Amino acid sequence: MRIGMFYQIQVPKPWDVGSEALRFHQMLEQVEYAEEMGFESVWFVEHHFRSEWSHSSAPDLSLAAISQRTKSIRLGIAAVLPPIHHPLDTAVRLATLDILSNGRVDFGVGRSGYPYQMMPFGTDLADATGIVEETLDIIPRAWTEEVFSYKGKYFDIPEREIVPKPVQKPHPPIWQACTREETFEKAGLQGLGCLTQTSIGAERTEMLVRIYRDAIKKANPIGKFVNDQISGSTVAYCHEDREKAFERGAELIDWYREQQVIRDSMVWKDYPADRVPDDYKWHYDRAMARDEARADEIPSRELIEQGGRFAIGNPDDCIRYFEQYEAMGIDEIMPLFQVGPVTHEEVMETLNLFGKHVVPHFKRNANAAQKPSIVGADD
Repeated sequence: MRIGMFYQIQVPKPWDVGSEALRFHQMLEQVEYAEEMGFESVWFVEHHFRSEWSHSSAPDLSLAAISQRTKSIRLGIAAVLPPIHHPLDTAVRLATLDILSNGRVDFGVGRSGYPYQMMPFGTDLADATGIVEETLDIIPRAWTEEVFSYKGKYFDIPEREIVPKPVQKPHPPIWQACTREETFEKAGLQGLGCLTQTSIGAERTEMLVRIYRDAIKKANPIGKFVNDQISGSTVAYCHEDREKAFERGAELIDWYREQQVIRDSMVWKDYPADRVPDDYKWHYDRAMARDEARADEIPSRELIEQGGRFAIGNPDDCIRYFEQYEAMGIDEIMPLFQVGPVTHEEVMETLNLFGKHVVPHFKRNANAAQKPSIVGADD
């Protein structure tokens, strides 16, 4: 299993004049160090109008900066929001990033379950799913066909030569952000990699992994190849002293959970309940039921000690967390290290401990699995 990292660019209040910029520059230093420590990927979300929780509104620009400071770490967007972007714009921007990074781009798409962040762009929620489907049809062709045209419900593109083309051939890996059973199955059937959250817990993750793996056996890929991979995100914090890790980790998870409350209160703000499209009912019902569900939530410290949700503890705790998901077939974990009130120094120490203990553990496992056995060597 590969170890990566995940950024939302969280900037907790109170702010001063340099708070936001400081987080971005700290991120650049963290990613450079992570590559030195053997991390294999870095992923950025795309979110809008969600202060504190995520200031990553232009992930391709962050990754472009990283591409010039690193040599090997993969650069992923988890995920582009097609309902607010023209697919040709997405295609050429990511092709440019692939060129600048010498072929390190991973392209994720997500419909977004947040009408709050789509409405200012003029997107009708009822069109979001169709726009995603046409975008997934358009981009692989724009990347691989010399002259391209397209006519659909949402996009009408006359014949054009789309340039530049990406370095990776036939094109960068394509991924789908997945939350529901239906999206895991759909991603598999379309031959897309799966971006999920292991922070939902082992039991649900294992069930969703099975759905995806069963579906991808029957894939009719929308791109030029099947990207049979699952990458999961969670919150991670590591300290050599287990008690200190749990204590500080609980503070970070408290902030994280409080921000989820704020997020859920905003998601459907100003959106009429009687206009929620059928394919968004699951998201709407989940957000509306959050207050009742949270009444039974256990304290963050207890949740951490139970294991299975967050990679928090000493290096051995973090290794055990990852091993649990490796065993169920997760190909990559991309932890969120820069979470809420965590300091830059704490992130760097976590990366250091991961680099010394966690990353080498899984690289040894991978090398052992690939090493061929010698049968009859003494014959």
